[in-house]
Amino acid sequence: MTQDAFERFKKFDFDKADVYLWVFKRRSAENEKYTAHHVLIDTTLSETLKGFVKSEKERITEFHPYGHLAQTNENSCLSVGINETNFPILKNLVDRPETQHTVKETKELRRAVGYCIKFVHDGEVVYATRRSPNTWRTAYKKKNVLFMNFVNGALEAIQGEEFTLDPRFDMFCVGTGILVANKGGFESMMQYRAGYVQAFNHLQTQPEFVALFTDMQPLIDHVGTNAIHLRRMAVIQEKALYADAAFISALKTVAQKYSWAIQFDASNKIIPTPETAALIMKLLLDQRLVSEVTHIMYDVPDAVRVQ
Repeated sequence: MTQDAFERFKKFDFDKADVYLWVFKRRSAENEKYTAHHVLIDTTLSETLKGFVKSEKERITEFHPYGHLAQTNENSCLSVGINETNFPILKNLVDRPETQHTVKETKELRRAVGYCIKFVHDGEVVYATRRSPNTWRTAYKKKNVLFMNFVNGALEAIQGEEFTLDPRFDMFCVGTGILVANKGGFESMMQYRAGYVQAFNHLQTQPEFVALFTDMQPLIDHVGTNAIHLRRMAVIQEKALYADAAFISALKTVAQKYSWAIQFDASNKIIPTPETAALIMKLLLDQRLVSEVTHIMYDVPDAVRVQ
C-alpha cells in the first residue's frame, strides 16, 4: 500500500495535471469533521502550485512507517494508510463538483484549518494538503495596516485581504496511502493529537499503570498538552513494558546502580516529581541504552550521552 502510494507520487506528471484548490474548516460533528469550499485560481497560481509540488516530489526520496515518535528528515516522509486518519472525510468533500461548492465571499476563507490541492491527470489524483498559515486567521489581522507589493519599480497597495500559500505541503494522499511530510501539520489537520490525549487519559485509568506510582499528578502535569510528551505516553501504553513486574524490578536495580535521580518508596512504587518526570518517561520507554562497542550509556533516539 505505502510503496504503491510512494511510487505513484514519484511517477505523477504534475506538469500535465489540472489543479483544483479547496480550503477547509473544522466542525465539531463526529461524522462531519470538516466543511470545504473550492476556490477559483488563475493560470499563474496554478503553475506556481505545480512548481511547489514538483519541488516536494524532488525533495522526498524515501519513506518510513508512521509511528508516534517517528520523525522526518530533509528528504523523507512518513507513511500511513488513509483509513487510519480522518482524510477520507475530507476527501469526500473535495471530490464533489467544484462548480457547486465554489467560494463566493472572503469570510468563507477566513479561519480555514488548511487547504487541499487536487492534481488530476489521466485518471490519477494526488491530494496535496497543508495547514493554513497564521495570516488566514482573523486574530492575525492588524488594523490600520496597509499591505503592499513592489511591482514595476513601485509599491502598490494590496486591495482587500491577503492570503498566502506555502511552497511546502504537510501531506500527500495517493490511492489508499498517505505520505506525511510535516508531522505537526498532519497531526493538527487530521486531529491525530486527539488520539494521543485519549490514549493518555485511558492510561490514567489502568490500575496496573497507576499502581506504579505513589502519585501520578507530577507526571500528568509534565505531560500536559505537549504533543511530543503525549506521543511518548502513547508509546509507553503501546509497549506496556511497565506491565511486566520483572521490568520494574530491573529498573529499580539499574537506577540504584547508576545513581539515577528516580526514587522508589518502601513498596517499590516510583515517586514522581516535577524534576524526574521526564526521566521516568524515558525509562518507561526503555530509551536509555549502553553501547556494546564503547560501553557508553546514551539516551535515544538522539544518542545523547548520559553524564
